Amino acid sequence: MASLLQDIQLDETSYVELLRKIIGVSEKVQNAPSLGLIPQENLVSDIVLAELQPYTKENGGYLTIERVEFVAGRGNVIITYQHPDFADSEKTVAF
Repeated sequence: MASLLQDIQLDETSYVELLRKIIGVSEKVQNAPSLGLIPQENLVSDIVLAELQPYTKENGGYLTIERVEFVAGRGNVIITYQHPDFADSEKTVAF
């Protein structure tokens, strides 16, 4: 049986547009406090969260997404994937 991963194709147009959006905020995520540059990571994570929104459980997908902030504007994104057959499987995927 062929792997489903072999059927995945990169949508180059969408990928380049995503990179374009992220590069568009790159000046605001530089970390050089001595130069007055305090990174605002939420600007990048906002873009990522918008791209992943169609795949969240709220929209019929398998992802649970949350942003956790210890410092305002510098949040971390936690993405949890739960395969629909997780109860019947002993396999684990970790990153």
